[in-house]
Amino acid sequence: MRARIVPIVATVVFAVTLLSPGAGAVEGWLPGDDTARVVTFERNEEYRDYLHNDPGPGARVVEFDRTLSCYFPPAYSQGCPPIDPGRPPMSLVCEDGEPLQPLWRRVRFDSSSDWGDWDLRLNWTCPEDVLPPFLERDLRVLTIEPLAVNQQPAGGDVLVRKPLIVFAEPAVREYHVVLFGEYGVDVRVTPVEYTWDFGDGTTLTTADPGSPYPDFDVTHLYSSLGTRTVSLTTTWTGEYRVDADPLHKWRQVDGTATTTATGEQFEVVERRSHLIPGT
Repeated sequence: MRARIVPIVATVVFAVTLLSPGAGAVEGWLPGDDTARVVTFERNEEYRDYLHNDPGPGARVVEFDRTLSCYFPPAYSQGCPPIDPGRPPMSLVCEDGEPLQPLWRRVRFDSSSDWGDWDLRLNWTCPEDVLPPFLERDLRVLTIEPLAVNQQPAGGDVLVRKPLIVFAEPAVREYHVVLFGEYGVDVRVTPVEYTWDFGDGTTLTTADPGSPYPDFDVTHLYSSLGTRTVSLTTTWTGEYRVDADPLHKWRQVDGTATTTATGEQFEVVERRSHLIPGT
């Protein structure tokens, strides 16, 4: 069954708390390393704000420089960034263009004070790494409309030891959210896994959403009588696209989200046939 796109017109505003900068430079991050991603974005935002609001050399109390130069003193214990990010130990490969040079910062108490030492804020960084990140935690707080439970026979009793057909109608959901108070982001989520709970202690997980009769792709046989409900937990993957991204590129969200829907209550019953004399 092919997924269909369901347009969503609502815009969701995320109240994202930026992490306080820690000591030392961020030297790239691995998938799932949310803290490093947010810190990389935050420190690049500091640099952007500096470029837009610089009062001039005489009035500065903070100064940034994106350069190949190494500002560490000769006896400093931390090593300087490599001159070439394409060589070990970094071997940095960027998807969206050439790596950005290391970012340095120094501060002073006021415009008449001496400058403090330079601090390496970011090592070599890829252009895609300084875009606002849409993280797994953002995906999980997104209000995703659940996929409904469909079953056949529907709206009535279900016979014991006879197959109950269940299926979902997979659909891609699209949303628009705002990150960090200003960055518009398109998000689309796709169902990839379906976990059925049949209300009798039995569950079934499949990548197949199932199909209506006459197909019997996903079914369940009840072995006892009673009142039952079927619930469906859907696992979603996500992609996001930042409005400010010059490439306007869809990027994968690291992680998944789930939604759960419950069908209508029904009775599992037994039907017996009886021979009637004279018929």
